[in-house]
Amino acid sequence: MRRTVWRSAKSRASPVADETGEDGMSPVPEVIKVAERLRESARAKNAGRDVSSVFQEVVQLPLWEERVRGLPNSFARSALFTSANRSVERENFKRRKIATLRGAEIFYTGEELRQDDGDVFLQIVHLARQQPLGDVVEFSGYALLKDLEWTTSKGSYERLRDSINRLSSTTVLVKTDGSTGQSEKGFGGSLVRKFEWNADAERGTSQCWRIWLEPEIVVLFGRDTYTRIDWAQRLQLPPLAKWLHQFYFTHEKPIGYKVETIKTLCGSRIAVLAKFRYKLREALALLVEVGFLVSYDIDSRTDILNVVRAPRRIAVTDVIEGKCTKH
Repeated sequence: MRRTVWRSAKSRASPVADETGEDGMSPVPEVIKVAERLRESARAKNAGRDVSSVFQEVVQLPLWEERVRGLPNSFARSALFTSANRSVERENFKRRKIATLRGAEIFYTGEELRQDDGDVFLQIVHLARQQPLGDVVEFSGYALLKDLEWTTSKGSYERLRDSINRLSSTTVLVKTDGSTGQSEKGFGGSLVRKFEWNADAERGTSQCWRIWLEPEIVVLFGRDTYTRIDWAQRLQLPPLAKWLHQFYFTHEKPIGYKVETIKTLCGSRIAVLAKFRYKLREALALLVEVGFLVSYDIDSRTDILNVVRAPRRIAVTDVIEGKCTKH
């Protein structure tokens, strides 16, 4: 019998089996499966206690739909995942204050994160939503690369491993203003708590991963503090367009921003504002092309960018809050 050897990036832990649903599964059956998984987890971990009370204590991400990915607003409206392209060397930060809109404050230590790291984080969180936070998330490298629409070459496996390592080797401190009548909320920790991969990782498609997220990260996914991003649209876009896509997804009715403000918020490394403005127009044109924006305009006098979002495409049932919403 073949023996699988696991390598751990941090401390080792006993994995919990993960059941993966089929792509495109409707929300209601998914909720039923997840509920059963949560109850089994509660029984296993809390023998002798009342299962109902334990079930209520389980910390889990919202169950958004298969076609979207959940991202905290504080991340989407900031330079945490910058728009810099792969040809530019990554910076290393030590407790760097990250540019963000008012209402949130982010300090970051670690290697610079970019939009490709954002893609990896979005997909890992998407998989993690089906089980209690803190439980192991298991997947194959091949499947994740396919979900990201990357190639399955050796270079892509190395790129994936580097990205997961960056997400793990970080310290992120996020403070957000509470909703009306609520107190300030915050999270401090790594975007990935720890990970393991098997000894066949170098040989390609047999690569398997085990990843754990910090349960406390759930505070960033409150009812009004995260955004559901159209995944198919995002995957068609280059870095700057991806950043604009996530940023404006948090704006139901976008307001105007100066081009220089957008440049700061997206973490662009382009030194000359006129050159950034040119790249910005290209990215905005792509967002019109994929159907996310109807139009955009940069006022020649004030240099303020205004965009008009396209009508949201599909009405879907929010299975957590019990209401119909649009995305």
